[in-house]
This record gives sequence, C-alpha cells and structure tokens, in this order.
Amino acid sequence: MRLGGIGRAAERLGVTHGAVSRQIGLLQQTLGHPLFEGPRNARRPTAEAERLWREIAPAFAALEQAVAGRGRAGRRVRVSCLSTLAARWLIPRLPDFAAAAPGVVVELTESYAPLDRTLGGADLAIRMLAPDTPCPEGLEARPFMNNAIGMVAAPGAASDVRLVSRSHPAAWANWSALTGQPAPAGGPVEFDHQQTMIEAAAAGLGAAVAQRPLVEADLAAGRLVAPHGFVSDGAVFAAFHRRGEAGPSTRRFLAWLEAPGQKI
Repeated sequence: MRLGGIGRAAERLGVTHGAVSRQIGLLQQTLGHPLFEGPRNARRPTAEAERLWREIAPAFAALEQAVAGRGRAGRRVRVSCLSTLAARWLIPRLPDFAAAAPGVVVELTESYAPLDRTLGGADLAIRMLAPDTPCPEGLEARPFMNNAIGMVAAPGAASDVRLVSRSHPAAWANWSALTGQPAPAGGPVEFDHQQTMIEAAAAGLGAAVAQRPLVEADLAAGRLVAPHGFVSDGAVFAAFHRRGEAGPSTRRFLAWLEAPGQKI
C-alpha cells in the first residue's frame, strides 16, 4: 500500500515478488476479503484495503521509528529531487549534511514524476508547490525555500536573444508579468532542460529566465549577472513525505534542509 506495488515492496523487503504475493493471499484468506484487484501487472487496492491501511498505517510508522536509530537501514534517507535542482543546489550542499549527520546516507534519485503517496519508493520527494495547490492525499508538504525568478545573462554579453527551456515554456511571460519588463525580441532558442539553458546563458548565447537557487553559484562566481534582480512568483520548493511516516533520519534531513533554504 505504501510503495504502490508488489514489485517495489519485494525489492524493499529483499524477497521475491512471489513471496509477497503469497503473504497477501494468506492475509486475504484470514480476513475473508480481497485486498487487491485488477490485472496481475496493475493491481490496485480495494476499498477494504484502503480502510484497513488507514487503521494500521500508524502502527507500522511507530514500529519503523522505534527501530530506525538502531540499525543501518534507519540511517538511510531516499530522496527524489528535480534533476536541475539536485545538480545545481542540493548536491553541492550534501557534504554539509554529511558533516552535520555523520552516518546518515542520502540516496538521491532525479525525477519530475507527479507525486502520490508512494513517492516512487522514496522517503522524501523535493518538488515545486504552486500557490493554493493542495498537497497530494496521504502526503505532508514541508516548504523550505521560496522561489524567485530573474533574467540572467553572461557579463557583457548581448541579452537580446531569449533562451527558453521546454520544461518551463512560460518563464518569460511570467517574469514579464511580475516585473513589467519586456522580454528580449530575439529568439527564442530552445533547450530541453533548464540545466542546458543556464549553461547557454553563461556561454553568452543570450538571456534566460531562471530560478535563483539554480544560478546562485554562477552569480557568486561572476559567470552570470541578473540586471533586474529576482522576484518571487509565489511558489515554493517543498519536501513531501508520507503523513506520519518520517523517521528520525528523515526528520533530521528535513530540519537541515530548511536551514540552507531560508538563506535564499
């Protein structure tokens, strides 16, 4: 129920798919109710399974927290993160977390996948949370950093060409609406991801609208300048975890995450 599939449960438990299936079969016989339905490769929980999970999930969470600090498994945090944020903001800061929490291992995966309570098997997922957007069912959101956007370009480079990321096609329109500044007339030159768009801006190929956390190192190093500064668009970066299931190591990572986030 928590991970969203028998295969993921088997992987987490270190057993075979068949072993989990057999245990589910025994549990269904004991309860006298089917717990999952649908085709073998796309099983989904029944209403009875949903009711049962709501009652027993807190007990599983309590068990997990009780043993979390007593073994190596409890010293691991699986984090799913937006890829450009992972490369440009989170990874450079992970040595600080390692120093603050020795022995806690962060396993990082990159993903833009929509969130549900499975979190793709992760303990935490870092995503954008737009204003007035509800948290997905079964999850808690912990905002840790405001989002601000601004036009950036290489120092002294011409900024009359618009560089655009296909993952954020409305960035220029949003920035113009927030600042009243016109977008450059030239372009657009498109890139698949913000990572390559930012590198193109640093190389002097044009100007881009970027999120401040993604370019702060480039600004500090003088590779980029932001002539109009940055403006908040109301969105936040948030860490999502399953409600009531954040173990000690996960909570420690969450607390640490807030500290660098508040500096932006």
